[in-house]
Amino acid sequence: MRFIYLLIGILAIFQAAAFAAPQTAVYSAKLNTSALQVGQTAVAAVVVDIKPGLHAQSHTPLTGTGVNYIKFDVTPDPNPNIDFLDPIYPPPTIENFAALGPQSVYTGEVIVYLPMRVKTGAAVGDATITGKLTWQACNDHSCFPPSRNQPFAIATRIVSASEAVTPENLPVFSNLDPRIFASGPATSAPAATTVDFFGRTFELGSSNILLALAIALVVGVLFNLMPCVLPVVPLKAIGFFEVSQHNRARCFMLGVVFSLGVIAVFAALAVLIVALRASFHFSWGEQFKYGWFIWAIVAILLVMAVGMFGLFEIALPNAVYSLAPSHESVWGNFVFGILAAVLSTPCTAPMFAGLLAWATAQPVYLGVSAVMTVGIGMSLPYLVLSAFPGLARWVPRTGPWSAVLKQMMGFLLLAVAVYFAGGRLASSKEFFWFVFAVVVAAMLFLIVRSIQLSRRVWPVLASIAASAAVIGVSLSITLRLLGGLQWQPYSDQAFAAARATGKPVLVEFTANWCPNCLSIEASVYHDPRTRAAITKYDVILIRADLTSEDAPGWPKVNELNPGGGIPLTAIFSPHQDQPDKLTSLYTTQNLIDALKRAGNS
Repeated sequence: MRFIYLLIGILAIFQAAAFAAPQTAVYSAKLNTSALQVGQTAVAAVVVDIKPGLHAQSHTPLTGTGVNYIKFDVTPDPNPNIDFLDPIYPPPTIENFAALGPQSVYTGEVIVYLPMRVKTGAAVGDATITGKLTWQACNDHSCFPPSRNQPFAIATRIVSASEAVTPENLPVFSNLDPRIFASGPATSAPAATTVDFFGRTFELGSSNILLALAIALVVGVLFNLMPCVLPVVPLKAIGFFEVSQHNRARCFMLGVVFSLGVIAVFAALAVLIVALRASFHFSWGEQFKYGWFIWAIVAILLVMAVGMFGLFEIALPNAVYSLAPSHESVWGNFVFGILAAVLSTPCTAPMFAGLLAWATAQPVYLGVSAVMTVGIGMSLPYLVLSAFPGLARWVPRTGPWSAVLKQMMGFLLLAVAVYFAGGRLASSKEFFWFVFAVVVAAMLFLIVRSIQLSRRVWPVLASIAASAAVIGVSLSITLRLLGGLQWQPYSDQAFAAARATGKPVLVEFTANWCPNCLSIEASVYHDPRTRAAITKYDVILIRADLTSEDAPGWPKVNELNPGGGIPLTAIFSPHQDQPDKLTSLYTTQNLIDALKRAGNS
C-alpha cells in the first residue's frame, strides 16, 4: 500500500507539472471562402503562433544520436463530403543551438495550408472541417513535451455550385501558390471518365490505357470531317496526286512532313492543356478569341486562296510561295500541316471532350501522349493519301478543268477567311451575308466556266443544278443563324437570377469562330421539337458568346469543361448542382432527353 501511495504521489506531481508547463503556442483555423461550393476547391489554413523565444520542430525535423524530435503535423479528419489533398507546410530554417545542435525549425507565425475538393455529390447544408495538430516546442537549451493531437475545427456551409461565395481571410492566404490543385486528392485515384460515341458509352479509367489511345486515334480521324478542316482534304489530295505523277517517294515524304506539322500542333496544345494546366487555364480552340491570332489565320487563308486562283504565276517572294498548297515543298507541307491542325481547334470532334477530361486527370506523360495520338489520327488520312495517291484518281490531271477545280478550292478558302474575319469584326451574325456572297460568286463562276469549257449541254445543266442547290442550302443556313429563339446574354448575375427561379436553365457556350457551334444553332435549335421541349419544360435560355477574349462566360466554360472548349451546352436542373453537359456535335434528341431529365427532376 505504501508503494501504491508513493506511485500515486509521483503521478500527481507529474500531472501538476504538466498543467504548470508553459503554453508554447496558440493556434486557429481559417477558410479562404465564405462557404464551400459543391464540386469546387477551397483551402483551409491552420495558423500557429509560436511564443517569442521558442521554436517548433518543423515537419521535417533533423535527427540526432539518441534524439527523436516530434514533427510539426496537421491531419484532417475524414469527411464524407470532402476530399483533402496533402497539407502544404512552410519551408523550415536551419539554426544551430549550443545545447541542441543544428535544428530544422519554425519560428513566429506558422501557416499550414490544407487544400480540399468538395465532392460533386456533397450534401448542401452546415458543415464542419475538423482535424488534429501536433507540434513540439523548444527553447535554446531543451525541448518541451510535444503538444499532440490538438483539435481544430472550422464551421462553414456547403452550398450549390451556382451560389456565389466570397473570398475571406485574404492576408492569411496571400502567399498561397495557385498550382496546389495540379494533383488530385492524396488518397483518391482519378475518377473514371465517361465517353459517349454515337449512342455507345465507354468508361475510361487509369487501367484501360490502350482503349483510351485507340479512341484518341479514332477521334483524330474524325477531326477531318469537321467543317473547320474539311476544305483541307481535297486540297492535299490534289497536291499529293500531282507530286506522285513525277516522284512517288517524294510524295510519301511530303505526306510524312505534313503529318509531322499536324502532330507538332497537337503536341504543343497538349503541353499547354495537360502538362501546364496548373499554370495556364487554356481551353481547346481558345486561341481564336485573340484578335492577332484570327487576323494571322485570315492572312494565311487569303494568301492560299490567291495561290489557288493562279495569281502566283507573277513573281512574288519565296516565303509567299511556301503558303500555296500547289507549291509542294517540304517547308510548305510542314506549314500546311500546322495550318490544318490549327483550323481544327475551333471544332471538337465527337468524344474529344471526354477524352481530354480523361487526359488531364492522368500523369503528364500519359495525358500528353493521348492528345498527341489525336494528332496522329488526324494526320493518318493524309499519310494514306501520300502513300496511295491513286485514291485521288477523281482529280482532273491536266487542262482547264483542273484549273477550275483549284479555283473552286480557292473560293472555299476565301469563304473561310471571310467567315473568320467577319466573325471578329461583327457583334452579331449579320456577317454571314458576306460569306453567302462569296458562295454565290463561286457558284456563278462555276456556271460561267462550265459554259465556256463544255461543248455539251449536260455538264452545264449539272453545274447549274449543283450551284442552285449550294446557294439554296447556304441561304437557308444564313437565315436560320439570323433568326431563332430568344436568348439572354450570359453574365454571372443573369445566371444566378435564372437559377433562383427554380426553373431549368440551359446555357449554350458558343462563338462566331466555332463552326460546330453554328451548325448546332442552325439545326438543333431550329428544330420544332426543340422549341416544343423548351416550352413544355419552361426552360430559361442563356447564351454565352465567347467570341472575344474578355467575354464573361470564359470562367464558367473553363469550370464546366476544363480544357475541352466549345461547343458546350449545360442544362441545369432546379434541384441539382451539376448540369447535364452536351459537348461537341449533338442531335435534337440528345437535347430533348437532357431537357426532359432537367424538367422532371
